Amino acid sequence: MNIINKTKTYAGSLLTIAGGVGAVLAGAYLFSRIRERQEKETRLEKIEQILLKLAEVQKKKG
Repeated sequence: MNIINKTKTYAGSLLTIAGGVGAVLAGAYLFSRIRERQEKETRLEKIEQILLKLAEVQKKKG
């Protein structure tokens, strides 16, 4: 019985550690996806501003 109790304790500890590691990895993944999306939005806004400036310049020339 003593061996069974120790096994349950170790198994419980391993599951807790595995759960913590999984939570950290999931959080890191979500953070990276959010940051990537924000970077894309920033790039698109910059491209839009450049296109608007080019359109203004072409109107002044044309």
